[in-house]
Amino acid sequence: MRIALLALLAACGSDDVDLTGLYRVDSAIGSEPCGSDATIEHPPFVQFAEMELFGTPYFGYAGCTDETATDCESIGGLIGGFFEPIDNGWLGRSSFSSGGGGGECLLGIVRQTALLRGASLTIEASGYEELAVGLTEEQCSPDEAEQRGEAMPCVKHSLVEATKLD
Repeated sequence: MRIALLALLAACGSDDVDLTGLYRVDSAIGSEPCGSDATIEHPPFVQFAEMELFGTPYFGYAGCTDETATDCESIGGLIGGFFEPIDNGWLGRSSFSSGGGGGECLLGIVRQTALLRGASLTIEASGYEELAVGLTEEQCSPDEAEQRGEAMPCVKHSLVEATKLD
């Protein structure tokens, strides 16, 4: 499986939103496939931390079982990071491909945002996948997945609302 982590590796400016901190999860909904969101299981707290990759800042996050953040587990790892500053938050995106060579090729992308307005955090993620037939090995690539983008079927969606703790 080939994975491409697409990040605009821009320097962190003074206008970028700082997601660092611990948040209480107020609601978590999702669906697989997309379309009929319902309540999903989610850790009761999330903790964001600023990290660095090749000198470029990004935010990673973990699900925590308590408000002291003593028992936390990474959500998504590097691929689940938020690399690109956007209005009111950060964007994370990745793409992947598997197979090819005239057979079946699985293409996929994941898009996620973490938006912070005051103390209210919204984390939204959507995954899109398609099983393509007849692509060469070169065509079966993360670039092809990016080109197809959200025109591929949505296979997973989640929306988490949380409140920042002091």
